[in-house]
Amino acid sequence: MIKRLFIWLIKNLIVLLVVTIIFSSITSELPDIIKGIFGDIFEYSSPEMQKEVAGKLALACSGLGDKSLGALQVTGSNSPLPIDLNKIEVLCRDYNSGKIKDGEFFFSLVERTLPNKLEAPLALQKYNAAIDFINKNKAAYAVAIAVLLTLLALLAGSLNSLLVILGEISLSIAIFILLPYATIMLYDKFAGIDTTPILASILGGSFLFNAKAIISVILLIILRVYTSLIVSIGFVFLGVGIGAKLCNWLAKKRELEWPTHKKSKEAKVSEKEKRREREREKSTKDILDELENMHKKI
Repeated sequence: MIKRLFIWLIKNLIVLLVVTIIFSSITSELPDIIKGIFGDIFEYSSPEMQKEVAGKLALACSGLGDKSLGALQVTGSNSPLPIDLNKIEVLCRDYNSGKIKDGEFFFSLVERTLPNKLEAPLALQKYNAAIDFINKNKAAYAVAIAVLLTLLALLAGSLNSLLVILGEISLSIAIFILLPYATIMLYDKFAGIDTTPILASILGGSFLFNAKAIISVILLIILRVYTSLIVSIGFVFLGVGIGAKLCNWLAKKRELEWPTHKKSKEAKVSEKEKRREREREKSTKDILDELENMHKKI
């Protein structure tokens, strides 16, 4: 019982450390995540809201020729969203010429106007601090994983048991990586991620969001943490875990079938021996009968 508990604890520690290293190594930097979220807010808003934003952006770009407008503003009903168009003159030129579309222009606009150092929410600041800490101590994490794997090998007792445990670890890592991603994809498919109220609030300056809009932003932040490489790694671990489970199942099935096969083989061998014995007995009897007949004739 204690041995199983130790194995369970070590397995979960390894899963946690491996997943932590994967996300800390591949996840985008915090400023890129925040800027990307603004692009996602535009992308996941309604077509009507996108058209409204595009109209305001076009209006703002049209004022570039007026030298009195040093820092134009895309205005809402109450409060303005300040945009320094001196920084994005080329961007506006490309937008007016049709080289870039509304969504790309909105994202590029946010990317060029937001400062490099953003005052992120407290939760994201803690996340960024944790990522920095992990990246600075990767060597220690690698040593810890090696020590845990050694302890696991000692507790497993045999190579087959160790391989089974490693397969379970691989499957757990895959679930840890892919389950949140799959859940968000399913939510988007059936409930839908809608950021229309958020984009309307940003333009209007009211900043009043409903519950679904807040959930949508949280889900978009989580999706921004994921990259195609992280998802691919998750599927690799999933394949290894399923393969290990399948091999273990086939091995157990073979072990269960072996006694029956052995008995069947022994029965066949026994039947052959009995048949040979009967043939030997028959041959001996025939010889004796023949000798007896010869004796009678004499």
